Amino acid sequence: MKNTLRRDKPLVFSLAALATGLFTAHAHAQDRETTGRFTWWLPENVFPAAEQIDLLFNIILYMTCAVCVAVFAVMLVFLFKYRHKPGRQGAFISGNTRLEVVWTLIPTVILALTAAFSQATWSSIKRQPEISPGEDFVSLEIVGRQFQWFFHYPGADGKLGPRRFDLTDPQSSDPDELIGLDRSHPDGRDDIIAPNMCIPVNTKTMIKLSSVDVLHSFFLPNFRIKQDAVPGLNGNLWIESTKTSAQVIGTSPDEPAMFSHAKPFDIVCAELCGQGHFKMRGKLYVVTREQYEAFLEEEASYLDLGEDEDEGY
Repeated sequence: MKNTLRRDKPLVFSLAALATGLFTAHAHAQDRETTGRFTWWLPENVFPAAEQIDLLFNIILYMTCAVCVAVFAVMLVFLFKYRHKPGRQGAFISGNTRLEVVWTLIPTVILALTAAFSQATWSSIKRQPEISPGEDFVSLEIVGRQFQWFFHYPGADGKLGPRRFDLTDPQSSDPDELIGLDRSHPDGRDDIIAPNMCIPVNTKTMIKLSSVDVLHSFFLPNFRIKQDAVPGLNGNLWIESTKTSAQVIGTSPDEPAMFSHAKPFDIVCAELCGQGHFKMRGKLYVVTREQYEAFLEEEASYLDLGEDEDEGY
């Protein structure tokens, strides 16, 4: 028995080190500046429609943990009960059909129920919500390009101008040319291309997502939203936040005064998109309606700067 314990010491120490590492990582996660306060596992969710994602995640996690514990418990019992002893002979077992049917049907039923629930959750998130008459909402286009996100807002006319592939220039420093915006089109003359994303709180935001070069993935951890930006295709998604980013993450004097120095939510590219993938981060400011209007007004003012309109990119 002593020899067994001696042999198991490395395993015990490894498990203890793993548990300590997980606890330390979770403790440090409480102070992350781009996700705000963490729950016991995930960053705070500000998108009500995504609560089903958290529920589904927890259900699958609990089931997986239960199966993991059960499997290891049975394994340990068998390791101890049927360990080698002098004179003990191995027994041949041909199988048990009834037991095999049971352990096949149970996972099948669980997976089928999980798939049905997942499909319902997927539909509720991906399906565009109904906008009631008179309800205020925001629409914009997000364009991914190595290694930056561009946020394309309609101007005063409320219409997004078209983008053309033949107008894109990857060597340019002009955001219009980087995403191929057609400024000659009437709908594109007053459009805004912002370096940061800004939306008003408690307002539905309709997003058109695309890419001009390679596959990217638009990921908002606090909204539980992740969708691929595919070259040549337009993806649609929507979000809504019940809290401002300042309420969740806090404030910093380094952030724009226009947003009351609110810290932004993190925008992540969750798809390996090249050597500079690690740099492809963005900022999402969720602010009041007044601050959002001020943001659009300030960004629109750059349209009059002529050659300097790409300042700050």
